[in-house]
Amino acid sequence: MSTTQWSPEFDEILRRHLPLQDGPIDAATPLADLGLDSLGTVSLVMELEEALGIAIPDELLVPDTFASAQSLWSAVAHLMEEPAVA
Repeated sequence: MSTTQWSPEFDEILRRHLPLQDGPIDAATPLADLGLDSLGTVSLVMELEEALGIAIPDELLVPDTFASAQSLWSAVAHLMEEPAVA
C-alpha cells in the first residue's frame, strides 16, 4: 500500500467523492476503482477550487491528473504554491 502526505482538507474533500473508499486512501490506487466517475470528478474539481482557493486550468483536466490520489495531490499542491493571479 502506497501512502503519501497531503493536507487534511484535501483528504476530507477527496473522501466525499470516493463512494467505494473505506479506510486510508492508497495514494496509487486508481480513483475510478474507488468510485470516482465523470460527474464526481466535476464536483470534486469545483469543491477543491472553492475550498483551497485554486483554479484548476483546462490543461490539467485530463485523465492523468485524476488517475490516483497522488497524481491529483501533485497537481493541487503545485497550484497551491503558485501566486494568485488577479
